[in-house]
Amino acid sequence: MPINFRQLEVFRAVAETKSFTHASHALFISQSTVSQHVRELEDSLNVQLFNRNRRNVSLTPAGENLLEYGRNIFRMLEEAETAAKTVRDPYCGKLSFGCASTTLLYHLPEILMDYTTKYPNVELNITGGTIQDVAMQMWSGALDLALVVPPLSSPALEKIVLFEESFVGVISASHALAKKGNLRVADLTNERFILHRQGQNTRKLVDRYLFKERITPRVAIELAETEAIKAMVVRGLGVSILPESAFLNSGARQGLRVFPIPRKELRRSLAVVYPRPRLLRPTALALIELLQQHFRSKVRTAKNAPSQGVPAIGKSDELKR
Repeated sequence: MPINFRQLEVFRAVAETKSFTHASHALFISQSTVSQHVRELEDSLNVQLFNRNRRNVSLTPAGENLLEYGRNIFRMLEEAETAAKTVRDPYCGKLSFGCASTTLLYHLPEILMDYTTKYPNVELNITGGTIQDVAMQMWSGALDLALVVPPLSSPALEKIVLFEESFVGVISASHALAKKGNLRVADLTNERFILHRQGQNTRKLVDRYLFKERITPRVAIELAETEAIKAMVVRGLGVSILPESAFLNSGARQGLRVFPIPRKELRRSLAVVYPRPRLLRPTALALIELLQQHFRSKVRTAKNAPSQGVPAIGKSDELKR
């Protein structure tokens, strides 16, 4: 009996949730129906697709191969559907966009609101997570675009640098050092640090900077979310070094003393990346244009504030159409 799309859909749900129960909830069908579809698929292929035990479900080598092809099949179906619809309306269909959670919080709400207003027929799917999460989904083909903190080295990805920002030192407003007139990172040498998790690109940049400053940080807490780090610092549990964008919103510095770190010593960039061989659809091009406009406006604003100057985006970083 040939494989059908429903069997593949059920198989993919079990593989991605690692659970027959969770797959049944995601697909709004009974667990027995999920089991039946998987059993029929295994019988049809004459292979075992899952290793099953009481605690979890994992893919066999055959299952891993089928999942890779299955994802490609469903992606091609979506692309075929979008291609047919865009003859009538080029700005419709699905657009999958990934970014780190903190970037989503600080930069994207205004952009995404503008995008959905201009292109109401686009179904925008947004995925937040770490750079590793976003990279895996980009390489698997699950994402059309992603906004990341470089480096994300891959010959298969095209990169457009949008923005560059400084870092700041952060201590609690109640800290003994908070009243000091001219704070420097060297003043924090003996403090407990609260930093981003190991493996995050922002953490790598901070570690490299501290090494050059000959500071070995006593890292007491590691967290994935910038807002969680700020909350810990406010409560006096440690000090931190964070991107300047974490303090753009009103009230973002409440309970904190923030001091600048020279950009030439520590900075990070934000870039949009997408698979190199893939031709970008109008929906993706439109989002990139909005991202560029947003960050160019930040560059212009920063030029009017010399203490927070940001270099302009170069021509090499313009969108290559």
